[in-house]
Amino acid sequence: MSHLGLLPIALVLVSACAFCFSYIVAVIRGDVSAAFPYISDTGADVPESCIFSLLLNIAAFLSFSTIYLRFKAVQALAGTEDQRLRRLNRLTMFLGVLSSIGCILVANFQEGSVVEAVHVVGASLTFIVGLIYCFLQTWMSYYMCPTFNGLYVCRARLTISLVSLACLTATIIAGAASVHDWNNIDIGNKNKFKWGPDDPGYVPHVVSTVGEWLTALTFLGFFFTYVREFHKFNLEVNTRPLVRHLDEDPVQDTPSESTHLLL
Repeated sequence: MSHLGLLPIALVLVSACAFCFSYIVAVIRGDVSAAFPYISDTGADVPESCIFSLLLNIAAFLSFSTIYLRFKAVQALAGTEDQRLRRLNRLTMFLGVLSSIGCILVANFQEGSVVEAVHVVGASLTFIVGLIYCFLQTWMSYYMCPTFNGLYVCRARLTISLVSLACLTATIIAGAASVHDWNNIDIGNKNKFKWGPDDPGYVPHVVSTVGEWLTALTFLGFFFTYVREFHKFNLEVNTRPLVRHLDEDPVQDTPSESTHLLL
């Protein structure tokens, strides 16, 4: 496989489509307020939830593929000598996979359902664990500089990670404040998906939702830093029969680097 740089581009485009299409449908149907809904709010009701779930599941697969390709690329550069880099690389891949699993949970357990707690866990894995992944990848990039990569990409990844951290912090703090105000004032049967300027906690709600959108955009932007590097790798998948007849038992061969998925 060549042109591997298209993989993170596809990840960003599919994720952006999931957010935008579900938002447009939700606003047209009147399921959310046009101004400042949470991303998950736009995918809570049918039919926008179907679009949200479908595209976000595809994005989760692309995310896993991108994370795994980054893992294999670093392993190929590190060789067998630098064990510290190899261990750090395995740790970051594990966290990246957890973030991808969180994306699957967000896609399939919508907000407002009876299993909303699973949705919250998925969002935490996606953003919090995903942000830790970004910082570890940034640290790894500095560790690999200047032997394997330049300083520019290190600074770009650090900047994106810091901006994403600031946005996520604002999202969590402001979100907690808005929920506190919402829960402690009698608002009758007000729909939490349709906030208005007169609602309690509206200002921190706006801060929280804007922070969430910016967190998602900057988090996706981190994967754009892989594009140029991925174009400099080829990925090969070889199929080798272990038997001459499919009714035979395979004979165990001595493991080689070409057969390893994680080592």
